[in-house]
Amino acid sequence: MSRIAHDEQRAFLHSLRRERTAAFRKEIVPYFRYVFQSGFGLFASAIFFTLLIGYMDLIKAVPADWPAKWVGAVVLSLSALRAPLRTYFRPADSVFLLAMENRMLEQYVAVALRKAVIAGVLRTLAVFALFAPIYIRSPQTAALADVHPPIVLALLFAALTGINIYGGWRERRAAARSWRIGLKAVRIALSAAAVTALLLKPLALAIPFAAAIVAVLALLWRLPAQHALPWDRLIEEEAALRRRWMGFLSWFVDVPTETAKPTYRRWIAWIGELIPWSRSKAWHYLYVKVFLRGETFGALWRWIIVTCLVVAVSGSALIDALVFGASIVVCGLQLSELKRVRFVETADTLPIAPQGKLMAAAAVARGAGLAAVALIGAAVPATAGLGANPGDAEVFRFDYWLAAAGFGLLWCGWWMPRKIARFTDEDDL
Repeated sequence: MSRIAHDEQRAFLHSLRRERTAAFRKEIVPYFRYVFQSGFGLFASAIFFTLLIGYMDLIKAVPADWPAKWVGAVVLSLSALRAPLRTYFRPADSVFLLAMENRMLEQYVAVALRKAVIAGVLRTLAVFALFAPIYIRSPQTAALADVHPPIVLALLFAALTGINIYGGWRERRAAARSWRIGLKAVRIALSAAAVTALLLKPLALAIPFAAAIVAVLALLWRLPAQHALPWDRLIEEEAALRRRWMGFLSWFVDVPTETAKPTYRRWIAWIGELIPWSRSKAWHYLYVKVFLRGETFGALWRWIIVTCLVVAVSGSALIDALVFGASIVVCGLQLSELKRVRFVETADTLPIAPQGKLMAAAAVARGAGLAAVALIGAAVPATAGLGANPGDAEVFRFDYWLAAAGFGLLWCGWWMPRKIARFTDEDDL
């Protein structure tokens, strides 16, 4: 191929990525106006300033029993291990761009990988910059900080982040799914061990240990059969990310929906079998199955877990109640997605009245919402005092808990189901 043709392909691929990036932002950004109008921006700002105040109080006087070692190891590991890769691939690319696969690797994917590494390094440096004052002031880590120059640690964590992002790319290239899962699990375990060693052990031992881990990972990446460019994997990841964005925005405004990918979830999908096998409960059965195998349930249970963790470490009765109430609001917004469920066209041929669809969706949302209230409500007293400082008197207040639980019951048990069941002109039965 002539040099002119190479230059034309390079220019085409660069412009293609820029156009797709701009198109994605143009598609997503306008909806944020409705997100902030809904009050979510105020809620996020309140959470941010609450965390900021708590952080400032913490770095002024880090308690002796505050687990700075393990908090730092966990937070920095989570930052260093994350290995996203935005390619903006679309399903037709594997057909129309396949002939340019080598150029795609050099001029398109390589650019995306470089941007991912830069973003990941900046993310880890920001996390370390926030943790460094705690690392220096905590009684548990002050001695370590004296022999661990912050600049050296920052560079080491940045390098480890870049290696993990590159490792995520090598995992995507593995032809067999079992290899992809295995390589990712090994990378997570070994990289977390490397982060912990760099943070908590003498550098004379930790650096060779981390280097050995990188060498082992590099060897493992060479073992499986690999695709030169894993088209299907990158297309699937991009579609999943777009679904997550649209799913989040759909809490606040109607947006075009992406085709959802069902998940088996055998550990919870059996609940649908408990519904009576009758015509009057047919829509309930369909909505339960769609909900438990869809992305809405995935987002819901992950949010509940995060809330329970926050409640467990807060150490304050007031913060527990505020987090409880705010989390229930988000759960209700997530469950409102059930109203937008669209079944396949063949569902219209079922011998069941379509008028019962919204009532069934409301009933499923009510049951899931009340279960969320019960789980988070149980976590508040069960974890009271775990993150509190010695001497704190109010680690649990029944009146705060009762107010938050009552609000949750009203929000998830009455208001959101009522809103879901209400028919509007936009609803398609």
